[in-house]
Amino acid sequence: MSSRQNIVTRRLGPRAAAIELLCAFAGIGACSAEPAANTGRTGASQTPPAVAQVVGGAVAKPAQVVPVGGSTGATLPVASGAAGGASSAPAGGPTPAASKPPTTPVPAQPVPAKPIIVDAADEAACDGVGTAPAPTETVEVLKIRTDDMRVVPGGYKAPGGTIYACFWLELDMPEKQHIIGWEGAVGGDRAVHHQQVSLSKKPFYLAQQGGLCGLPTVDYTWTGEKPTEWTPKLAGYPVGGPDNGGKAYFLWQVHFESTTTYTGGFNVYVTKNLRKYDAGNFEQGDVRGINIPPKSMATHTATCTPDMMTQKLTHPIYVFASMQHAHLMIRHIKTDLTRNGQLVKNFGDQQVAGFAGFFDQQFKTVSPCVKMQPGDQLTTLCEYQNPTDFTITGGEATNQEMCTTFFQYFPRLPTTSQNFCGTIDSTGGFTGP
Repeated sequence: MSSRQNIVTRRLGPRAAAIELLCAFAGIGACSAEPAANTGRTGASQTPPAVAQVVGGAVAKPAQVVPVGGSTGATLPVASGAAGGASSAPAGGPTPAASKPPTTPVPAQPVPAKPIIVDAADEAACDGVGTAPAPTETVEVLKIRTDDMRVVPGGYKAPGGTIYACFWLELDMPEKQHIIGWEGAVGGDRAVHHQQVSLSKKPFYLAQQGGLCGLPTVDYTWTGEKPTEWTPKLAGYPVGGPDNGGKAYFLWQVHFESTTTYTGGFNVYVTKNLRKYDAGNFEQGDVRGINIPPKSMATHTATCTPDMMTQKLTHPIYVFASMQHAHLMIRHIKTDLTRNGQLVKNFGDQQVAGFAGFFDQQFKTVSPCVKMQPGDQLTTLCEYQNPTDFTITGGEATNQEMCTTFFQYFPRLPTTSQNFCGTIDSTGGFTGP
């Protein structure tokens, strides 16, 4: 999902180009083939505005308006020497200049984000352990709730079955701050499978609270009610500030599995005492391609290959927490990071009996922090047992399956697509790497 810059161009058509050339030969300085000024009337010239693009979380300058001369494929007539005369220059007059070949506008290329390199001292000091704020540090707790008067007054009524509902809230925050702590505030509602939070504007197509959406990023995710989880002292999740138009954006998706009136949400701890690096969340795994026959066991391996990792990681990242995720049929899940065929880190190797731990999935500290770099490989292996009479396939519903691992890391990768690898993407859905 890369940002694209638009170049607004203007061409002179064949007729307009001819008029300008005739005027030049006649020596009429005031004659012009320029389009009329935009008067707001029907048929008036409408010059499209330049469009500000968001590149790596920052608003880029509007694309430059570039006038392009020439007329593609046009043959320009020569001024006549006398009324009714042949199409030739007057005697002794100037020889018409040959028309210039048409020029082709060169599309503006996006400026690649400068790689962020972590200091060797910071790499050595990263123990992955969450650090609560110092007693002297000013920290504000933002309580984001679904039943907020600006969201769904009285709470969202989930109708039952597998439902994904998205909600959003925008808060004024002129100065950039860091989220250094997260808390789930589900309120013990067992109808909630999980929540995911994106620090992004709502998608343009999300017309009402509680609609279906795909998250542009996944900055945090959890199941059930959990204690406060702090980021390491080196990193925090960026929110607000000039790069975000002076706003703090919260977009969250809730997965419901039964009827409920949901009033919960989450808490975030924000500080103006910025950490050294921005944090992010990387997802690896599959939804598509999982197939478990009736009354059978099956194995699925989700792989982010070295080529994929090179595509995703424009700079090395440092993982400070990870969480594995699957659904009801999982019996064994294992996640490995390898480099040149050698194991670097196992992020979990869990045997699951009857999915007793469904509501206990949570991020686990990775200590010391683990470096992931271009050319590495991530593999999540899932073994399933299907006791039903039906084939189980991959999908978002609880009675379907997933095979995924989440990684919290720093420094933050600049674009959304870089934070997903596998057939799970920002919609939780079915796209490629």
